[in-house]
Amino acid sequence: MPNLGAHCAISKQCTGFAFEELHQWIDSPAEVLGADHRIECHAYTRNDANTIRRYWNRKKGSGWGDKVVIEWLFHIAIDNIHTAFKFSQSCYGQLTYNFLEIGIQESGYIHAAFDRADKNALQAKFSSERPTLLQEVG
Repeated sequence: MPNLGAHCAISKQCTGFAFEELHQWIDSPAEVLGADHRIECHAYTRNDANTIRRYWNRKKGSGWGDKVVIEWLFHIAIDNIHTAFKFSQSCYGQLTYNFLEIGIQESGYIHAAFDRADKNALQAKFSSERPTLLQEVG
């Protein structure tokens, strides 16, 4: 699963802010629950969204709460994509897709393309387009 550094780097790349406190809060139950920590803070609930929104609006000002809710949702999505990748390796081995491109239209239509790439091809793909996160996750 992506570690704290990876989540912070992804947030910083997307928003300019690492949101370290948020990512620590999301994964803090791991200290007690280990891999099962995802039963806490890792599913969208209105209660958690409202808690995050209120806290960050008070901490940083109006509007920050919504931005942090978005980062929370990306954290959850990235964790689940990483888990699906790891599970697919046990089912599909070398046929596992490890390169995903997702596009979402305002209408709600989702475009998805799946491919396979070795480490060098992944690095070349990302470094040729723009600076990006190249960090190993556990």
